[in-house]
Amino acid sequence: MSAQQDVRGEFEFGLFDWVDAVPGLSPAEVYDARLRVLAEADRGGFTTYHLAEHHGTPLGLSPSPAVFLAAAARVTERIRLAPTTFIVPLYDPLRLVQEICMLDQLSHGRLDIGVGKGSSPIEAAMYGLGPADTAARFESSFPAIVEALETGRFRRPADGGGTAEEVPLHVPVYQRPHPPLWYPTSNATSIPRLGDEGYNVLFGFGFASPPLEAVREQSRIFFEHFHRSAAAGGVRYSLPGTPPRFGMLRHVLVAETDEEAVALARPAFGAHYESFTHLWRAHGSDRFTGPADFDALVAGHKLFVGSPETVAAQVARAREVGEINYFAGAFAWGSLDVETVLRSVRLFRDQVVPSVRSAVAR
Repeated sequence: MSAQQDVRGEFEFGLFDWVDAVPGLSPAEVYDARLRVLAEADRGGFTTYHLAEHHGTPLGLSPSPAVFLAAAARVTERIRLAPTTFIVPLYDPLRLVQEICMLDQLSHGRLDIGVGKGSSPIEAAMYGLGPADTAARFESSFPAIVEALETGRFRRPADGGGTAEEVPLHVPVYQRPHPPLWYPTSNATSIPRLGDEGYNVLFGFGFASPPLEAVREQSRIFFEHFHRSAAAGGVRYSLPGTPPRFGMLRHVLVAETDEEAVALARPAFGAHYESFTHLWRAHGSDRFTGPADFDALVAGHKLFVGSPETVAAQVARAREVGEINYFAGAFAWGSLDVETVLRSVRLFRDQVVPSVRSAVAR
C-alpha cells in the first residue's frame, strides 16, 4: 500500500447521473431504465449513486432528486444514494430537512447529502433568485439544516421569516450525527474551505474538467487543509474514522472493443451535449459555442470510452496523476439505450474495477 493510499483510504467508485432526456422515450420510460441501471450497479463494485438536480432543461428530468431517490431506495439494498446536489437556496430549509430525514430512513441509512448553491444562474432565475440571493440563502440555510439533523430540532434562521419556535423532527435522520456530506465544484478557490470543513468533493464536471495536473494540485491543497484542520479539531462536516473523498467525474462507455465503444458513444454524446448546453444556448450565452469535438475529448481523456483494458488504463492514470481517491462514472447519457448502458456497467464492474484495484494495491 502506498503512503498516498494510506492517508486517503481505499480507492472507491461511484456513478453520476443527470437523468437527461433520451430521444424517443417518455420520462416514465427514462425513469424505469435508470432504475434498472441502478439495480445492476447495486450488485457490487460501486459505493455511491450521485443524482444531479436541474430545472427547466432536458439535461435534468429529475428536478426533485428526493422523489427519484425514494424510488431508488426501494429497488436497491447496498449502494449509497447521494443527491449531488440539493440546490439549497431553492428549498425552504425545514422542508429540505424533513425530506433528507425521510430519505435516510427509507434507505436504512444509505443516504449521502450533496449540497451547493447551484451551478446555473439561469435555473436560479426561474425561482426569482440572482447570484447574490443564492449565496446568501445558502449561507443562512445550510447551518440551520445541519443543526437540525444533529439535534432533531429545527430552528429557522433569524433572516428566514416564519416562526422562531423550534420545530421537533418526529422523523429524524437514521445516521448519526448526520449523513456524509458532498460538495461538487469546479471552483478551485473553494477547495481550501472544503478541505478545512471536511466535505467529500467532486472536482470538475466531466468533459469540462481541468487537466489531471490541475486536479492533483487541488487534491494536495484539499488534503493539506483537511489534515491540518482535523489535527486542530476544526473539521466541521467530516465523519470520524473515514478520510473524505476527493474525486472526479467522467462520462464512461465500456464495450468489447475500442472501435465498438466509439461507434456507440459518438452519436449518444451528441444528443447528451445538446441537452447539456440547452439552457445556455436558449439564453444566448457563449459558455458553450458550437458542437463538441468528440474525438478531441476522447483523445484528451475527457471521455473514458473504449474496451475494458482501455478504460481501466484511463481510470488508473486519473488516480495516479490526479491523486484522487474516488472516481464517479456517468454511464447513462444521451441516446444510449438501456441494454448498452447495462453492458457498460457490467464490464466496468467486472473487469475495470478489479484491474484498477489491482494496480492500486501494487
